[in-house]
Amino acid sequence: MDVSIDRQIINVNECRLVANADEFVQAISALAQRTEAEGEPGVLRYQFYVDRDGNTAMATIVYEDAEAWLNHHRIAYTWPEMAVLQATVELQRLTYLGPLNEEIEAMASAVKVPVVHHDTLAAGFCRSS
Repeated sequence: MDVSIDRQIINVNECRLVANADEFVQAISALAQRTEAEGEPGVLRYQFYVDRDGNTAMATIVYEDAEAWLNHHRIAYTWPEMAVLQATVELQRLTYLGPLNEEIEAMASAVKVPVVHHDTLAAGFCRSS
């Protein structure tokens, strides 16, 4: 598959934990496993991190394009694993890198946290292993 990086969306979520870190790790592990096995194939990278001392978490998710972002959210938000994860965190900041479509922009504008968006890739490359 040849994925054009100028169409990719990188989504960074910054969260505060509202449950303990172990509950967060368990919840996101279940969601990540289901996303890898049954989720949108345009989810290219799904990485979640926790800062146990700071009681925070961050996610970096790379989508093939805007349609993959939308499809992932349409699918994953129907799963019980997503509800369990959402009960462990409170979104604090949302960052999008890459070209969004009108539907994603509308969804982002409805979020009650700071949203940052940089829409155009200036330069870069992607190595595959």
